[in-house]
Amino acid sequence: MCGEKVISKKELLKLCNISYGQLYRWKREGLIPDEWFIKQSVSTGQETFFNREDIIPRIKTIIELKDKYQLEEIKKFLNPKIDEREFFIKDIIAIDEIDPFIAKKYMNNKKSLSIFDVVLIYLFSVNQDVLNFDDYLDYDFSEIKSLDMYFYILLMENKYYILITNKESIIDHTIKIYKKVKLSSISAIIAKKLGGKNE
Repeated sequence: MCGEKVISKKELLKLCNISYGQLYRWKREGLIPDEWFIKQSVSTGQETFFNREDIIPRIKTIIELKDKYQLEEIKKFLNPKIDEREFFIKDIIAIDEIDPFIAKKYMNNKKSLSIFDVVLIYLFSVNQDVLNFDDYLDYDFSEIKSLDMYFYILLMENKYYILITNKESIIDHTIKIYKKVKLSSISAIIAKKLGGKNE
């Protein structure tokens, strides 16, 4: 297992300035999925590797949130169930980056929003220079039920498009990747912005 897409446990601990004990405590607490720990044979025996683009944002998120939230609250932000947490328009428009007009259009007749909804509203709000939310009013976002999904903004023939997928996608070389964001990185921003008020 090699290449830029993976990182060894030793490299991860050094890069993120965390201890072996912290890493495995977060695993036991359910903050890092068991399946992210990938054991591979190496010349010196066995080593644990991780997908770089999964584990580094997750560690940074945990570090940012651990002193502000209880364990169960952090779990909800990292791995929310669709019916566990509700957000309301009056709360999310208090986030400076969120455009209240986009929020109200997105909400339409909804009484409340999920964390997935808020993440998408945030992404459309901060990318208005290339995305017009009106073009996506009929888009079905209901299948977005994991913060491990990726949000791509693609440039093709001088027009921008979005792609939301469960895994990293291999994009045709004729299409430019303008931006790629993991949804969990945005949920962490939202968690800090809201300051735990939406209990």
